[in-house]
Amino acid sequence: MTDTATTNTPKPPANLAPYVEAIGADDAARLFLALGGTIIYLPKDRATARSRAAQVIGARKVEALAARLGVDYVKVPLAKTWIAELMFAQGESIAEIARTVRSDVSTVRRWLGPSNGERQMDLFPA
Repeated sequence: MTDTATTNTPKPPANLAPYVEAIGADDAARLFLALGGTIIYLPKDRATARSRAAQVIGARKVEALAARLGVDYVKVPLAKTWIAELMFAQGESIAEIARTVRSDVSTVRRWLGPSNGERQMDLFPA
């Protein structure tokens, strides 16, 4: 994924917003793709580089996430729809988005809605 500082980042849904606010859109997407659907531990003190979350986003980002979400075991959301919106805003193709989020291209098109720039061909053009 490209840097979201130069793109129009889609607003995350309420369940994803704390992650995005704490660690940024790109690192949140990286975390969701790598660990979505699993449970991670957010430590009270310093995060160790051995944790899978720290390997994905770095120990400092895990600490920032713990400060925002609180110390506990947290189930990481899958966030496929939001990641698709983020990638599309960054200029990725629908096929690449579908491969990345492991979903069918028609599902990705449905998530992105009619404004995704891809239209069905007219069988009988005027």
